[in-house]
Amino acid sequence: MHRRDLLRAAALFPAAAWLPRVGTAAARGADVPLPRHFSDDEAYWAEIRRQFLIADGIFMNTGTWGALPVPVLEALEAHMRAFETVFHQTPFDVHALRAQLATLVGAPPETLAFTRNTTEGMNVVARGLDFQPGDEILLTTQEHVGGRCCWELVAARHGLVLRQFPPPVPAPSEDALFEAWTSQVGPRTRVLSIQHVFFSTGAIQPVQRLAAWARERGIITVVDGAHPPGMLAVDIQSLGCDFYASSPHKWLLAPKGSGFLYIGPDWIDRLWPLIASGGWDELALKGDRFDHVGTRNDSLLVGFQASVGFHNAIGTARVERRCRGLATRLDAGLRAQPGVRVVSPAAPEVRSAMVSFQVDGVTGADVVQRLWKMGPVRVRLVGENNLGYVRLSTHVYNTPDEVDRVVGMIGEIASAAK
Repeated sequence: MHRRDLLRAAALFPAAAWLPRVGTAAARGADVPLPRHFSDDEAYWAEIRRQFLIADGIFMNTGTWGALPVPVLEALEAHMRAFETVFHQTPFDVHALRAQLATLVGAPPETLAFTRNTTEGMNVVARGLDFQPGDEILLTTQEHVGGRCCWELVAARHGLVLRQFPPPVPAPSEDALFEAWTSQVGPRTRVLSIQHVFFSTGAIQPVQRLAAWARERGIITVVDGAHPPGMLAVDIQSLGCDFYASSPHKWLLAPKGSGFLYIGPDWIDRLWPLIASGGWDELALKGDRFDHVGTRNDSLLVGFQASVGFHNAIGTARVERRCRGLATRLDAGLRAQPGVRVVSPAAPEVRSAMVSFQVDGVTGADVVQRLWKMGPVRVRLVGENNLGYVRLSTHVYNTPDEVDRVVGMIGEIASAAK
């Protein structure tokens, strides 16, 4: 009997005595059996695409949430069904997941805590730091609400100064982004709240340079890392930031409600937990101290572990090459369309797997609606701060043909607006 057949049997007979012994490579965080090719040919990626349930259209909104691979969905479902038998629950080793995640993102296991998403992680940091009235928090005018509102709250509550500045759009270079930040820092600046990848344009910020520069000046760096894990190779220790919050339910294709927070070694014993439960003051627990939040759904963590296994089976370098390669194709296609203005960076070193644009004479909301009717194509309107951008994301389940078709549709929309 194949693994999938076993899981289907488990679904039919949830109280079967053998159910706790039914496991998957994905659930253990091991390599998921996937097609092996020596080159990134389209036959390989077609096999990867068959690991997803996506149907009836083109999905280019991974920047909001990724589609679950079937092995991840099956691992999550099997654990949940086993749990609900009450007598045949499958144990879950959270420390094994912490170790596997640590290897993937380049951080000591004890510095990682599990959250529901980036928003929660950013709030843990903002609410857990000690401030003095007049301390300044610096961030850009293109922050996601999940990385901005936590600072608004602590600023209002503790008499802090929240200051925002407009970043260069499109970002011409890493140097330009670095200089935009450093030119804004003042004598009372206590925290730089930095998006690793702008949610609005997909520009990659020079986190490593900014963190080193800030550390020399005693400034704390808090990174909104919602997008890089699962899209880009990430080594948090090398970045040198103090905190890094992320949402693996996006590019790492983990279940919705999966998040993590890195708390730097200098802060792991000093940061106040957002939620106090048993062990909140046991400093020896390190990152585990921040996981004591009451009853949680460990089936989501099982799915999270499976997503790490799925990602590792393809390989980080291959995933990044595919995602960014498709985005490069998309970027080039859009720039060739009259009436289309790309607001994402042109420079490859600061361009991620998200491409944002505007169409002359057509609102972003109208572009989104027309793409839905023409495709359907699922994309993201970046309506925050009245930006009106349309954002496209490319991942391993997308194809060059889909990219070309979407570029053609956008070209039609722009042509009709003349």
